[in-house]
Amino acid sequence: MPRLALVLGGLCIALAAGCVVGVLYGPADLNAVVAVNALFGGGEDRGAEIIVRSFRLPRAAAALVVGGCLGVAGALLQSATRNPLGDPQLFGVGSGAAVVQALALAGVITTGAWGLALYGVMASLVISALIYLFASQEDLTPARLALIGVSVGALVLAVAAAILTHAQVFSQQSLYLLSGSLANRSWNDIWPTLPFLGLGLLMAVAAAGRLNLLVLGDRLARRLGANPGNTRLMAMTSAGVLAGAGVSLGGVIGFVGLLTPHLARLLVGDDSRKVLAVSIPAGALVVLYSDQIARLAFMPSEIPGGLVTTALGAPLMIWVARQLS
Repeated sequence: MPRLALVLGGLCIALAAGCVVGVLYGPADLNAVVAVNALFGGGEDRGAEIIVRSFRLPRAAAALVVGGCLGVAGALLQSATRNPLGDPQLFGVGSGAAVVQALALAGVITTGAWGLALYGVMASLVISALIYLFASQEDLTPARLALIGVSVGALVLAVAAAILTHAQVFSQQSLYLLSGSLANRSWNDIWPTLPFLGLGLLMAVAAAGRLNLLVLGDRLARRLGANPGNTRLMAMTSAGVLAGAGVSLGGVIGFVGLLTPHLARLLVGDDSRKVLAVSIPAGALVVLYSDQIARLAFMPSEIPGGLVTTALGAPLMIWVARQLS
């Protein structure tokens, strides 16, 4: 059996196990029989039915969506910019959606979940376009691009924090937005992100076959018949859509887009098409298990899941940055 199929199969099994843990365990543990009955409506325990259907299952589904979005966005950014530090949060691509969410918490934007998802994607596309302009400069080294990206991301997040501070929004929601959390996510929060997930993945598939040529450099890629500008634009647009959707749903969950592509390359090599394919379940796996740690480690309290992904991704960032120096 091909290695890619084995990797994808193993990741899917791990995802299924993580979802089972997410449904069964929490402040109120459930046994498998009660959980299955609650899931399919065959039991008499209405409390268990509410816990499973309204809280734990949507939260696990949200983790899968957010992880898939951020994982693929990170793989696209790393390939399109030829930068191993490419990440939606480090480069600020997802931070545009964080500003939209901050405006909503401050009461400036009063639209529903569908409108917030749309505005979040649009804001992220603006930041993505800015990074695209820098990445298109052939004389810009990966280290310099990383510094520019980090600066842009920090600036945009500072704007989001300033909005919340000015509006005197110091609720748990604002903490979860800036630190990244999937607490209290419902199906109504998930549905608006799915069309953008599908659109982003379609654009990623369209660009995947040509991303391998970008690694060779723009000049050599042109000699081989590719159009680096169009390929990079498609990849960056897809990354903006996916990052905006992911942040609109889960807040600023950092380092998922950095960690996931490196994990995918360890598993299937450097082919961009395989890396993108593996980044979907791998990103979902990182966010799902990080969320379970955040939810279960300090019961009955919990910490933002973004703190767990940061603890995982920060050492990797330090190691990769040392390789660039």
